[in-house]
Amino acid sequence: MRPPSFSGAEGPLAAEEFLNVTETILTLTDTSRIWWAAEKTHLERPILWETFTERFNRKYFPLSARDELLRRFVELKQGGRTVDEYEAEFSSLSRYAPHLVTDPMIRRHQFQKGLDKYIRMALVGRALATHDAVLDAVREIESVHKEPKDSHVIQSRTPAAPARNVERPPPRHQQQAPQRSARQQQACKGKAGQAL
Repeated sequence: MRPPSFSGAEGPLAAEEFLNVTETILTLTDTSRIWWAAEKTHLERPILWETFTERFNRKYFPLSARDELLRRFVELKQGGRTVDEYEAEFSSLSRYAPHLVTDPMIRRHQFQKGLDKYIRMALVGRALATHDAVLDAVREIESVHKEPKDSHVIQSRTPAAPARNVERPPPRHQQQAPQRSARQQQACKGKAGQAL
């Protein structure tokens, strides 16, 4: 159902109808419906939206709860989650700390201080002025960090030196005695024959 609009110039009957339709859209049930029925009896008519939200927040979203969400935002850390998961929670909680996110430099600083250490270290020396620039950079850093560190991939990028077929002499202990020339062999035979 589409929420009604009301400019204030329509008159008191239109204002009352606006509130009735808005109440119907809100569909308060159970204890909240009972609470609102009792609460509105003490309010001046017509009941303004700001009055309703102020009373509703006082009952169901008190200052102590908002303070707790502010504390969670200030202390928020990435904690090993992906950058996008961290950023989603950062954005969600940032509405409870408007004074920390309206200034772009403070918002950027708040986001950076919660990042995992390896990402913060990779950002050192980069002059990134906006939250969006930091977000783009940290997504890139995270992507590079997740690349495989397989040594085979690295070796395949470096061309290997061609192998040479070089015959090497066998080690000395395996070398055979040098062959004698035919003359030396005959001379040895002759001397052996004379000795007999």
